[in-house]
Amino acid sequence: MPASRSARKSAYRSTSREWLPLKPEEGHAAPPIAVVFAPIEGDAAALRTLLEEEGVAVHACRDAQGLYACLDERAWCAIVTEEGLDRCSLEGLDTSLRRQPAWSNLPILTLAGSVSEQVDSNRFSRLARIGNITLIERPTSREVLLMAIRSALRTRRLQFDMRDQWRALEQHADALESAVKERTLSLEREVNERRRVERALAEARRLESLGRLTGGVAHDFNNILQVISGSETLLRMLLAKEANERVVRALDAIRRASGHGAALTQQLLAYARRQPLNNVALDLPLYLHASAELLSGAVGAGIAMRLRIPPGLWPVSVDPAQLDAALLNVATNARDAMDGQGMLELAASNVHLPDPALPQGADLAGEYVCITLTDDGEGMSEKTARQAFEPFFTTKSVGKGTGLGLSQVYGFASQSHGTAFIRREQRGTTIGILLPRSCEEIQAVQGGASASELHALKGVRILCVEDDPVVAETTASLLSVLDAEITVVDSADAAFAADFSGIDLVLSDVMMPGSTDGIGLVHWLASHHPDMPVVLASGYMVDPGRLEKLQVQFLRKPYTLEALANAMALALAGRDGRAS
Repeated sequence: MPASRSARKSAYRSTSREWLPLKPEEGHAAPPIAVVFAPIEGDAAALRTLLEEEGVAVHACRDAQGLYACLDERAWCAIVTEEGLDRCSLEGLDTSLRRQPAWSNLPILTLAGSVSEQVDSNRFSRLARIGNITLIERPTSREVLLMAIRSALRTRRLQFDMRDQWRALEQHADALESAVKERTLSLEREVNERRRVERALAEARRLESLGRLTGGVAHDFNNILQVISGSETLLRMLLAKEANERVVRALDAIRRASGHGAALTQQLLAYARRQPLNNVALDLPLYLHASAELLSGAVGAGIAMRLRIPPGLWPVSVDPAQLDAALLNVATNARDAMDGQGMLELAASNVHLPDPALPQGADLAGEYVCITLTDDGEGMSEKTARQAFEPFFTTKSVGKGTGLGLSQVYGFASQSHGTAFIRREQRGTTIGILLPRSCEEIQAVQGGASASELHALKGVRILCVEDDPVVAETTASLLSVLDAEITVVDSADAAFAADFSGIDLVLSDVMMPGSTDGIGLVHWLASHHPDMPVVLASGYMVDPGRLEKLQVQFLRKPYTLEALANAMALALAGRDGRAS
């Protein structure tokens, strides 16, 4: 039976010793909250008074549902009298206590009667299994109850400290996870960058190997082609008065074959970036309109040409002959992709790099002009697009292509301090060339040699510096036909000893045996004979950049008689201009 109301009044007996109230500690500004469920008013009032004297706020519950709702992490402890327990169910208490977070184990003080038959020991055992239950037998002293309350509050404070540490650990874990994630991303970027650099290094090594391979072959091969081309020209001039159709056809075949061989070596050298460039500041709108006519004739009547050239297009620093070859190579590929029928668009635009709209130029910075040729053919697969710039790669059948056309485009663009790219369209393909803007004065593209320039060499005294005796003999024979006076030496060292008082112009190869080469000879002449006009000729250079800023005319081997005469005329004109 429950204890009487009068017994309740004596349930919390006081002793002579006075206990100090439990005050909130630093870091816990809000007072502790105790949840009290005591259906008998006397019990509820006594507990409220006791707790408030200890600085503990009281949340009194009217029924079991209210108790269940208050058993959350805001509560510091719960005090339930035996009458309150009678109105609760174990399932309800278990459900509410299971809602606690992992760090929480809410202390619950239960006040039970002193008569043993009034206490259901099995029920309290079951309660102990579902929660942090402390059983206090009544009547009890005020001090005992206070000690139990204070112990419960300290236990709860430790749980709150654990909660704070738990949250701090979670924050540290989140920060650590974020740091690990960021470091992982950084490592991924570093790995990707390293792979990119390794690929670039491998490409550079392959390019260097190809450059050495093609250089060794191209130098000798171009000398052979020079002899063939020069001899063909000489024979044509010697036999001009005795025209014979069979002889003319044979000479035409020799000219076509030598021209084809020269184009192949130049494409190889262009990819390997060993092709000397005669860069000028080019008026692109004027040039591209003229090129459109050339390309239209090359692709045939079945392909319509469309131009998209905006006003204000910047000039570029470029070798016009190599740009001609690049555009022609792209146009020829487009024609084959369209089977001779379709639309080919030639476009150009000014761009500031890097530009998110043009990711292909991400490695470049500054002002560039982007020239594109877009066809509406069958397009390229992703694999083909990745390999298209590689030398000798072709998807055409045997005899239909050499696989050097697009490699020339890429090599020429790279050597011109730009780049080339392939963009796959929904229909067709775009080949783009990025070239740096030029701030120099626009120059007109020189045409071929005129008849007056060919005759202008009459009586000119030329020192020919050439280590290959066959090339030297062929060149001397050509110039002799033009009534020039030729002196031949086989090295730059031999040229140093020449009597330059009887020399009007020096024609020199670049790569030669001895203490120095043709460029070294140019520097020597600049010091000892600064007004001496010089024409350099070569089919291969290890470092084409050495030609920059030299006041000379340059010829690619194999060269024609017209190109030789034109270069010499320009060199002589430059000397006369300086003299005046």
